[in-house]
Amino acid sequence: MLSDSRETEMHLLCPVCRGSLKHSENGRLACDVCAASSAAVDEDGIVRFDVCADQHQFFEKQALERLDYHYRTFDDAAFALMLAREALWEMDLANKSVGIARKFWWESHIGKLQGKCIMDFGAGVNYITPYFLKSGNEVVAVDICEESIRYQRKILAQLSVPIDKLTSVVADVEKTEYEEVFDVVNVSNMLHHVADKKAALEKIYRSLKPGGKMIIVEPNYYYPPRWMIETDFLDSINFVKKYFVRNDLIEQDEKAVVFRELVAIIEDAGFRIDFREKDRNYLGYFTVYWMGEGTISARIIYWLDQNILSRLLPRIFAPFEYLIATKR
Repeated sequence: MLSDSRETEMHLLCPVCRGSLKHSENGRLACDVCAASSAAVDEDGIVRFDVCADQHQFFEKQALERLDYHYRTFDDAAFALMLAREALWEMDLANKSVGIARKFWWESHIGKLQGKCIMDFGAGVNYITPYFLKSGNEVVAVDICEESIRYQRKILAQLSVPIDKLTSVVADVEKTEYEEVFDVVNVSNMLHHVADKKAALEKIYRSLKPGGKMIIVEPNYYYPPRWMIETDFLDSINFVKKYFVRNDLIEQDEKAVVFRELVAIIEDAGFRIDFREKDRNYLGYFTVYWMGEGTISARIIYWLDQNILSRLLPRIFAPFEYLIATKR
């Protein structure tokens, strides 16, 4: 159970009227304005909103033994090595497998985040939330999948990373509200799972302080290997797509982002886009999963991407895009 001292640090608002949520009986959180009870806090301190519904239960379908294998000996030394491997050719398989193609990409534009109040949407199981905590930030880690949040807590328990400034929340970004206190909101490979992106981005906008930053990395629908997997064109004979869905590598009906549309929604929500960049791992993102970490073949492909393909191929075919937007 979260202690009373943490109550003012959750930054959670009532999804009905945006009143403050306070602890009530039986581990519930109730609004101090309309009295609606919309969330509960369990014995592990995880906040779970009632309106949260992970329809696909995608995490549960994944082979948990693979995660256990990646993190079976995870400790501070392994975490330090994970952080040191920034480029795709050398990156750890655990992060590559959840769509990480470039680590710390935002730091060359807004600096290392330290002493900030950060919301990490789609927190999942990767290096980002632990890194933010290690850097002395207050973090609200949000994911629609409860098992994902619980596994993240399991990993953090294996490290000496402080968690006294962590609030773990199981919530749907389209249906929850937060205080206007955040310096940064991180959105990592999450928006392409959201049906109502307009509603989600408007809520993110309200949660940021004036001048606050939203940092986004999302997969590109028109990246050719991804388009082949996700397109509905000739669905009945798309055996590659069927294989990926059958083996829980993508969700049913999953679609990556069309960035022309996303940029318009971001700007309509009130943001100013300060930075936009394509990911350069054109060939690497598709092939590096089948190669060992740091192999010669992985280095060659990385070199080709950075020095040749990234100069020849247009943005529309990039595997990911990176964006930074500011609340006006």
